[in-house]
Amino acid sequence: MTIRGGYQPFILRIDLNEETIEREPLPDEAILRKYVGGTGLGLYYLLRDGPPHVNATDPEAPLMFMLGPLTGTPAVNSSDWTTICYNLCIPYSAGIGHAHGQWGAYLKHAGFEGIIFTGQSTKPSYLWIDDDKVELRDASHLWGLDTRETERRLKLELGDPANISVACIGPAGEALLPGSMVKADRNHGAGKGSPGAIMGSKMLKAIAVRGTGTVKLAEAQAMTETAEVWEENLLASSPWLQDGGITRNYYDPWGKALRVAAKNMTDPEWGTEFARKYVEACSRWKVTPQPSYNCKISCAYDIEVTDGPYAGFVGSPCGGAENMEGAAAIIGVDDPAAIVIMTDFYDGMGLESGQFGSILGAVYQAFNDGVLNLEDTDGLDLSWGNWENAMELVDKTIKGEGVGARLSGGIKSLPQALGAESGVVDELRSKVLDVKGEGVVMHDHRQFWSVFFGELISGSGPSIQGTGADANARPELGYPETMPGVAHNMEEAIAKVKPVCDTQFAKLFADTLGICMFAVRGVEGSVDLTSKSLAQAVGWDDFTFDEGMAVGERVTNMMRLVYARRGFTKADEFDVSAKHLEPPPAGPSKGLSIEPYLPAMVDEYYRNMEWNVDTGFPTASTLRRLGMDEFLEEPALR
Repeated sequence: MTIRGGYQPFILRIDLNEETIEREPLPDEAILRKYVGGTGLGLYYLLRDGPPHVNATDPEAPLMFMLGPLTGTPAVNSSDWTTICYNLCIPYSAGIGHAHGQWGAYLKHAGFEGIIFTGQSTKPSYLWIDDDKVELRDASHLWGLDTRETERRLKLELGDPANISVACIGPAGEALLPGSMVKADRNHGAGKGSPGAIMGSKMLKAIAVRGTGTVKLAEAQAMTETAEVWEENLLASSPWLQDGGITRNYYDPWGKALRVAAKNMTDPEWGTEFARKYVEACSRWKVTPQPSYNCKISCAYDIEVTDGPYAGFVGSPCGGAENMEGAAAIIGVDDPAAIVIMTDFYDGMGLESGQFGSILGAVYQAFNDGVLNLEDTDGLDLSWGNWENAMELVDKTIKGEGVGARLSGGIKSLPQALGAESGVVDELRSKVLDVKGEGVVMHDHRQFWSVFFGELISGSGPSIQGTGADANARPELGYPETMPGVAHNMEEAIAKVKPVCDTQFAKLFADTLGICMFAVRGVEGSVDLTSKSLAQAVGWDDFTFDEGMAVGERVTNMMRLVYARRGFTKADEFDVSAKHLEPPPAGPSKGLSIEPYLPAMVDEYYRNMEWNVDTGFPTASTLRRLGMDEFLEEPALR
């Protein structure tokens, strides 16, 4: 089969040193069929072209914005754009973030499948893409602005606010802070891997796009009909997120289930009340769903506080709960208005709250446990719930002032940076939540070990890749019923690994397509529907479910090839803070820890992946089986 649609013909390559802009044709069809787009194609470029030993913020290190063949098409929730870079906090890892809104579709409609930046501008700059016209412009007047104001001003400056989308960084990205995001369309942003810091290191403030074209489709009518079935299944399978659903449905699946990242994960029962209070307040306030391109869920929302001292404040969060747990619950803030304000503050600064929330959670717990005092915190009272001082602490970190300067190195360096002078390094280390040096996913996954294991084993730093079948059944992958959330013996623990592998492949396949993960997770027939949509968009009529799962497996292997190039050892697999592995104090897993089972589960994961159990790296035979012959000469495989 040949490519008859789905893809636009070019990738933009921007050299910020030379201020050059090139249109590079996509790789040949064989490469596209193996890696598809989005995360897959981005990792292919990273392995093919990325200098293997540079630091994430070095000028030569690439920063990519990648789309998939379904982005901007009639496919359900076809809004995804992916950031690919080297991970700021995990030197051996790729950093991979996902975002939605209109930006990805506009870039696609302008005629491009992605953008690859290298180099560093001599002054703040932004990229303006107006269909086929592409130019770098001076952004000195935007440097220092938050993400909201940057977006507003650029749209006005470019003269067509209704038809322009802006992806940009805020002050956190300019300061190269861990967890810095790239924000777009107010409610959306990519934060995993700290892409905002990489963007800031390149002195790149924003990318503005107006795209007025279309995407050619191989079988447009058939694809539309598939989308109708997909939409029907989606709306039947995932009602809890629809139309700002987190404002109505947060209590049962998260609060009641003790899954809130509450007070640095010390008090899950407090987290239950956190969720109840938020839902109750939202029932009084004005909630306005904010859809992304062709989005059938509209989980993002604007929310106006309509009573109390902060009446009139409007926040624009994304549609999940990780943002508000990282901004508020992790430091003991349970006032619903303050939750909205704090979440919006993080977004305005361009900070992914899971990353920076891990830092503040450790500091707040240390203060409340008496490890730190007012002298250590520049006089800031960091008692649980004191959100105004949290904002001050973030501001100090962005400016590199006082105690804030000691937090800017990230969660791994925090104990030494903050505790060396007063001799409390070990006490601070006991408060830290991290996986491999990066802040954790901002939910308490210790009640569902498959989800937790998937976070620990993710190939791009702690993130939601393989979730297994603990929290949700996955009938489309052969798991019609949920598994018990915890294990009581080795056999039960090992049984969780295969579902993690299967769900990881399915998730990473979806990440190559340019669609939202909530369009597929738990949706009846989703892998068949995505495979069929890809076939109908591109013209690969024989593309199947099994081939889609193989794409996801290739992506998993490429993440490990980045590990292999950049110095990972198997010991790094267990670089998880002791606190994160502690048994929770309440709930079904009270008194139970995954830690004793983790080595055996990791080995079982490697065996399922057909990797070298001693190194955690792909083997030559596995790469041959997957048709990844172009990577057989990797030094770590010899």
